[in-house]
Amino acid sequence: MSDQDEQVPTITLRRSVGTATATATSAGLAFAAIDYLGVVSILAYAPGATAAFAIFIGGIVVILVSAIFSELNGLYPTAAGIRLYLGRAVGNRTALSVTFTYMTTVVLVIAADAFLIGAAVRHVLNEPSVLAYVWIVVLLGIALAANLKGVRLAGWVQTIVTYTVLTGTSILSIIALFHVGGAFNHPVDLFGKGTFSGIQAVAFALFLYAAFEWVTTTAEEARTPRVITRALFVAPLLIWIVASLFALALSHLVSYSTLHGSAYPQLLLGRAALGTVGEIWMLSLTVLTALNTFNGGFLVASRFIYAAAREGNLPRQFARLNLNAVPWLAVTTLTVVSAVVAAVVFATGQWLLLVSVGAAIECGIYAIGSVCLLRLRSRVDRKRPFKLIAGQPLAIFGAILFSVLFVATAFADPKDSRHFSIAPFTVIAVLGALSTTYVLLVVPKLQRAAAARTAATRPRRRPTRATLDDINTILPAAEASD
Repeated sequence: MSDQDEQVPTITLRRSVGTATATATSAGLAFAAIDYLGVVSILAYAPGATAAFAIFIGGIVVILVSAIFSELNGLYPTAAGIRLYLGRAVGNRTALSVTFTYMTTVVLVIAADAFLIGAAVRHVLNEPSVLAYVWIVVLLGIALAANLKGVRLAGWVQTIVTYTVLTGTSILSIIALFHVGGAFNHPVDLFGKGTFSGIQAVAFALFLYAAFEWVTTTAEEARTPRVITRALFVAPLLIWIVASLFALALSHLVSYSTLHGSAYPQLLLGRAALGTVGEIWMLSLTVLTALNTFNGGFLVASRFIYAAAREGNLPRQFARLNLNAVPWLAVTTLTVVSAVVAAVVFATGQWLLLVSVGAAIECGIYAIGSVCLLRLRSRVDRKRPFKLIAGQPLAIFGAILFSVLFVATAFADPKDSRHFSIAPFTVIAVLGALSTTYVLLVVPKLQRAAAARTAATRPRRRPTRATLDDINTILPAAEASD
């Protein structure tokens, strides 16, 4: 038995995550390098400065998501919270299938982000793809090392890097907005390309905030329950400000024909605003987004894996903590899987498909979260640290709205806004099928094994002191009668 295994009974997750770190984790997961591309995807459906209007509408909708997840997290403030409230609302097997599919969003974002960072590095430094991939592996290794050292160091890295990226992007966008020679286009014309295009623009705007709600998996490490609630409301506000400034800056200085098909619009904006200095500026921020995405992704997803293993839904090895109270095997596995998926994206270049898949999954989980809130309002009678005003009608509205947005993104062609495609939905269906197969075939075996271990380690019932006294009294009496 290893030293790590021996520490399992005595080491637990530590409550050391404050509001600043939780907010950085939430915002850092959402604002990755892929968000720069997300803004371009919005421009495809909402031309010019209208994209900022779509981002604003998306931000308002996300506030509803913040409120829904704040109430659900208040009911079940644990690393397994999402599985618990889904289980109470739709059944345990369905909950597991959905959450395992949902967890792939983190890996998809990391993989897509890795490709985009590699593309940006290749563009500026003229390096081959292999060397760019080495950069990604190194950054994954840094995030792995920070996470294995404990939540304090991982949180510190997340806080510094995330706020640096958000501030740096905002400053350059403001500089670009004051650049002479640019012109805004289509200031208030969200549905200028058709109603469906406007809906898709809002759906892709939601992707800019995607995964911000994953911070709920750190509930067991938050100093107080309110820390998570604050992060859920503050992080979308920060993302809205930065993404809106970036969208307006792009509309002001760079034509869509130049942006279309580019994997590094942030570099194009940097060069248009400040020349080579601006390009290097945005390249530096792009590389930093790798750390906030990789580090934050490992932080939250590993806690979910830890909780699932603790409940017997994943192999128990994933529930083992190292001396720094970190689920080390979960973090390491996430690193390896992310590196493999990133390699596949490097080989195929299908990062746009990942954007569509990620956006659709997020809309789908928001719809399911709305249904959970609606059902648990009548099923669970307990005190709620946070309660959404007019929760039932808003939950119904959210379920309908996010279902429509799910369809809009799941069948959108990631390469051409004028066409439909079943590719995103097909990927989601395959992920869902794999998760369901695992839940039906593997989870029951894991749970039986866990039950057997519990029974084997349960101490046998010993006679009480009173029982021993009775025996000592009865035996002499029986011997005397003989």
